Amino acid sequence: MGFFRELGILVETRWRKKNYDDVVFPEIAAAALAERSPAVRVDAWDIIRALTAVHALPSQQDIEGTFGDPPLTLFVANRFYIDIYFWLDGTTHKHQHAFAGAFQVLLGSSIHSHYRFAVEKRINPHFSIGRLSLNDVELLSAGDIKRIIPGSDYIHSLFHLDRPSATITVRTVGLPDFQPQFSYLPPGIAYDPFFKEPAQIKKRQIANLLLEMQHREAEPIIARMLSSSDLHTDFMILDQAYQNLHRSSLQKSLGVTHNVERFDKLFAAARRKHGHLVDCFPHAFAEGDRVSELVRRRNYVHSAAHRFFFALLLNVNGRQRILDLVRRRFPEQSAVKTVVDWIEELASTRAYGSEEPNAL
Repeated sequence: MGFFRELGILVETRWRKKNYDDVVFPEIAAAALAERSPAVRVDAWDIIRALTAVHALPSQQDIEGTFGDPPLTLFVANRFYIDIYFWLDGTTHKHQHAFAGAFQVLLGSSIHSHYRFAVEKRINPHFSIGRLSLNDVELLSAGDIKRIIPGSDYIHSLFHLDRPSATITVRTVGLPDFQPQFSYLPPGIAYDPFFKEPAQIKKRQIANLLLEMQHREAEPIIARMLSSSDLHTDFMILDQAYQNLHRSSLQKSLGVTHNVERFDKLFAAARRKHGHLVDCFPHAFAEGDRVSELVRRRNYVHSAAHRFFFALLLNVNGRQRILDLVRRRFPEQSAVKTVVDWIEELASTRAYGSEEPNAL
């Protein structure tokens, strides 16, 4: 662990000389990672061995393991800390950061996507409507370093291709000027995932109760909630209703449409209250459904090439962009033929534990 203590002292010394200006911290962190290069000098499993051999750890910044499989804190200063994040099947949501820093890929590789969000209507400090667009996609491999810029100028997501992957992150504590830390849903919703308002949470839970037990008054009770609630709360209620009424593999396979009609009636109640502002909600729910289904099917495969293909389907829009990334990853092969081969292979891959005939 001495390596990370030295790395931390280097960052602390340089940042103190800049009077702890958060604007320069990403550059300081990235430069320190480049100079000391954990990807060259540190083995991920040596870190595991070192941590399991001691009984006192540095103050762990994410004890519950909400971000990583698991996250482990390696060094703590007063204003920043150094973490290693291991990833098995973790896929980060589209999000911005309320902190500054930099990270280096230590183990594995990933698809790194960058986005832009144009606000069309700020609803409240925790919820906005707008347009989310994909700016760029790149492939990251061991040794690559990326700065983390706080705020909406750096909206990104990572899909980890290898199992496991690991990243070293040097980051500040939360920066007040960049709160809240928004997450994003296509086609254009920005929301604060850390906002917890009791009435909103309980209304969502009530909707789940009524729909799960198939209460005979479920729709009128939920419709009344939607008609009397704010837009953000209605989004949460409708998201729950969509999960209950749309996301049933059995019903989809049987072609059941009754639940779709039930959701449409609830959506109509929200639209009568809020007008066109809710029009993007069903698209966001459907995209979430698509992502969940692809992630579920990805669990059936462990081939690096097949995981890469699922990563493209999850993160990249457009035929040309997908083919360009296939060429970058496999430059010696025809991109089109490679994709066709993957589809044929997945069509013959058994989905163990599922009633479906293959991974597709």
